[in-house]
Amino acid sequence: MAKTLKFSEALANYNAIMKDIAERRFAPIYLLAGDEGYFIDAIANRLAETILNEAERSFNHVVVYGADSDTGKIVMLSRQLPMMGSYQVVIVKEAQLLTKIDNLNHYVSQPQASTILIVCYKNKEQGRGIDKRTSFYKSCVKNGSVFESVRPRDYEIDSWLNGYVLSRGLKMNAKAMAMLKEHVGMDIGRMVREIDKLVVSIDDGQNVITDSHIEQY
Repeated sequence: MAKTLKFSEALANYNAIMKDIAERRFAPIYLLAGDEGYFIDAIANRLAETILNEAERSFNHVVVYGADSDTGKIVMLSRQLPMMGSYQVVIVKEAQLLTKIDNLNHYVSQPQASTILIVCYKNKEQGRGIDKRTSFYKSCVKNGSVFESVRPRDYEIDSWLNGYVLSRGLKMNAKAMAMLKEHVGMDIGRMVREIDKLVVSIDDGQNVITDSHIEQY
C-alpha cells in the first residue's frame, strides 16, 4: 500500500522547489499534481516570473489548457527552440482534462534542455489523482521535478497560516483563525484571498487580525 503524503512533507517539498527556483536551478519538467491547487499555481507562477524576463515572455511563454489541447500539440510546442532567450516555458493548465496524457512520455523521456515544461494536474477537477504507474509519471520522476500538493487537515494548517499572515506583516489571534477556517474550510487558496483582502481593509496601525475583523469583512 502506497504511503500517504503528509501536509508537512508536501510543504517541505514546496519550499525546496521554491528555493531552487529562486537560485535559478530549473528542472526541464515540472509535474505539479494534487488536491490543493494553491501550491500548484504558486510554483507555476513563480517559474513563469523567474525563468523569463518581461521581453522574453512575449516570445517564449506558452500556456495551453488540457480541455482545448492534445498531447501531440504539447510535444510539438515543447520541442520548439526559444527565440531571443535561453529558455522557452510551456505551461499545461488543467492537465487532468487531457486525453491519453501518457503520450507525453514521448517528450518527457527525452526532454529538451531549452524548454521548461510545467504540467499542472489538479485532482479535484476529476476526483482522482494522477496514475503513478504510467510511463509519463515515471519519466517525470526520473527527468524532472514532481510535486504532490495535499490539502491539510484542520490541525495541520495553523502553523502555515500563521506564517503566511506574518509574511503579510500582520498577526492573527486564535479566535479569528478558527472563524476563518470555519468560513472557508481547508481551501488554502480561499484563505489566502481572504487574508489578502483583510490586509488592505483593516486600519493602518493595527497589526493583529481579530475575530471582529473576520466578522466585519
